[in-house]
Amino acid sequence: MARGPRRAEIALLLVSLGVTLVVAEGAVRLFGTGDAKSGYAPLRTGRRERQPINAIGYRDLERVQPKPAGVRRLVSLGDSFTWGVGILFDDAWPQRVERTLSRTRGEKWEAVNLAEPGMNAVQQASRLASEGLGYGPDAVVLAWVLNDSEDEEAAEARRARDWALEEGREPTLGDALASRSALFNLVRTRVRATLENRRRISGYRSMYADDSAGWAKARDALREMGGLCRARGVPFVVVIFPLFANPLDERYPFADLHAKVAQAAADAGAKVVDLLPLYKSVDWKLLVVDGTADEHPNEIAHRIAAQAITRAMNEVVPRSAAAAPARP
Repeated sequence: MARGPRRAEIALLLVSLGVTLVVAEGAVRLFGTGDAKSGYAPLRTGRRERQPINAIGYRDLERVQPKPAGVRRLVSLGDSFTWGVGILFDDAWPQRVERTLSRTRGEKWEAVNLAEPGMNAVQQASRLASEGLGYGPDAVVLAWVLNDSEDEEAAEARRARDWALEEGREPTLGDALASRSALFNLVRTRVRATLENRRRISGYRSMYADDSAGWAKARDALREMGGLCRARGVPFVVVIFPLFANPLDERYPFADLHAKVAQAAADAGAKVVDLLPLYKSVDWKLLVVDGTADEHPNEIAHRIAAQAITRAMNEVVPRSAAAAPARP
């Protein structure tokens, strides 16, 4: 006798579930995922965000060697953060520091940008030795991003493997459902993002393990850069950028890795500037170029970094005797 009511309850449950899914599907289609893009994103600039590229391939103005009389120079080393991916040339931190030092110190400053996307610490040390010192720097600033300790050979092998796996993957039932259901696509994207973030955190932490070959080479590179600068009486400044695709408050998962880099840089004779505390009061989504689509620092993040780097430069580089009176 109970079988009929039991079936009715199950049918009602299934109908309710179906209605809920239909309503949820409609809501996602109507209102989107809630992942509003934010920050500074010069996406329709006629590729002006990639200019200028000088005669030797750097995203910089033409710089001559030897250094002209009356000019002071900052040589900047780094990867895509310093190159300025996704932002206009004048918004990147080297150009901001150049303008601020020239204006406030009454001196002619040039920020020679030798950064290139994808560089690691070993490559940056090589570039300083082979090119950077030839510009006659009054200071060298290395902008450190946590993947700078990545072993080059391991990184290239991983990228090639991931590319091959993605290219060779056959479409799945999940791909078909995601193409037809906004709700399914949202749930799958969230689950994938959670799993990828966990893998990402684990990967970065493994780069700084005591037995990591990449981290050992990176420490050697820091010592090499510090020694090159010290031998020439040139201040060496290491600026540590956070990874912006994370909360930048007490939940930031890499604060201890910043401390490791800071200690290694200090041991190499560098003045260390950790930018993480300066970003803590700001939502990371307001500091990136284009939401989760491009997590490089935007012009707001570059402006904050430039202010900190300018302060460091004023601390380590004495004003020239011929400088005009300082301006606030």
